[in-house]
Amino acid sequence: MTFQEITKRRLPIILLTTPLIGLMIATPIFLSTGTPIVKLPWVALMISVLSLVSWLLNIIFSKYFPTQFKSIFWKWLASTACMIALVSSLHTLTNSLVTFNTEYVWLIRAVNITAVNTIIFIINMLIDTRETKVKLEKENNQLKISQLEAQLAQLKNQINPHFLFNALSSLKSLMRRNPAIAEDYLMKLSEFLRVSISQNKDLVSLKEELQLCNDYIDLQKIRFQEGLIYVTDIDQDSLNDKIPFFALQSLLENALKHNSLDAVNPLKIRIEVKNANVLVSNNIQEKFSMQTNSQTGLHNLNERLKIHTGEPMIITKDAQFFKVQLKLIKA
Repeated sequence: MTFQEITKRRLPIILLTTPLIGLMIATPIFLSTGTPIVKLPWVALMISVLSLVSWLLNIIFSKYFPTQFKSIFWKWLASTACMIALVSSLHTLTNSLVTFNTEYVWLIRAVNITAVNTIIFIINMLIDTRETKVKLEKENNQLKISQLEAQLAQLKNQINPHFLFNALSSLKSLMRRNPAIAEDYLMKLSEFLRVSISQNKDLVSLKEELQLCNDYIDLQKIRFQEGLIYVTDIDQDSLNDKIPFFALQSLLENALKHNSLDAVNPLKIRIEVKNANVLVSNNIQEKFSMQTNSQTGLHNLNERLKIHTGEPMIITKDAQFFKVQLKLIKA
């Protein structure tokens, strides 16, 4: 940011602190020197103006100080030296406002302006630190989003070959047994693949995500028939809320991947909305597999959700049910 932009961002703090510092420094001076109280506003105003100059100096040194002297001490020393020089040049004016009955008047004024500048220096440094932290967190989150977007793009380019193999096998079988259903199946498959590949947004409406889930479930029901039961209970007011793309579909795929299902023991999947959260649950019928469950998909989904909502998804599992709760993002 430029000097003008930084000053504009900090203007409310500058306007708040300068009169407070003016009164804080001027009041002890009047109490200790016996100067007429009528001069207090003028002294407070003068110190407020000096505080404003100190703010501007500290912002300038914070941004433009030579690289070889960028330590905190050198910045503080440079701004303090400039302020002491400024007060010294205004000695005639300040001497007429306040009279110190001591030979150490220069030392007192140097200490006062050093205190003013140190207070402002610390406040400015704290603001710099906080803004740097926020900037780094933002860049880190943006990096995570970029990484997840790259992973999502990779997923789009590497659609599960098992899904395609099973889908095409089911299509081949249907073409022999029932061409009319096969045509409908082909339309649903093409629409599902089109949406999966063409979607460029990381966030979609719940309505869009549910439509993708419906297309996916319709394809799976052709294959599993009565072995798959899919139920939704969605509040209409929640349909425009946002959710990471592929979030619910990946949870459906996860349920089908890790559970056995047939007409006798069907897999029951339910999607519902409760208290601004979408809950996906299924009964557990774990199937034996030689492959290790890495849970990479759940981990990536959890990271995407934390970036967008600041909250992780909640996974609960008992002897009967596996449930995943995701926070919806209000439209």
